[in-house]
Amino acid sequence: MTLRDDLQPVIDDARQLVEDLGLRPYTVTVRKTIWSGAEPGLGTATYEDLELEPAPKVREPTAHHVFAAPGRYEKGDLLVSRISRDYTEAQLKGSSGSDEVCWVIDQGDSSQVYRVVGQPEKCNFEWRVHLRAMTRKRGS
Repeated sequence: MTLRDDLQPVIDDARQLVEDLGLRPYTVTVRKTIWSGAEPGLGTATYEDLELEPAPKVREPTAHHVFAAPGRYEKGDLLVSRISRDYTEAQLKGSSGSDEVCWVIDQGDSSQVYRVVGQPEKCNFEWRVHLRAMTRKRGS
């Protein structure tokens, strides 16, 4: 085990404290649709929801992000960071051709469905994910 692995529970506890203080008033859920057929849309669908705990940080890309990577970001995109490294890339993005994964960001009075753009980025103590809206907000 590395020092980073030893520190991960401490960091996750600190992130949970931020959530407990009400500073992250939303729920982030990774919703996986698993199709019984060989590809998405074929066969019977089953759903698995994974609520990310502690709640990660959700924000719009800053001007720095937008100007550093022209054409990468669209209006309405979100950056989700401070996702615990206890999750795997397969949990965040899906693992096979018959899986579909979307992210639901629920702010209580409204929710929005997103898809992952590119690959989740694995950093020292976190995952970072770039999301793009799939549908219009409900409840607004």
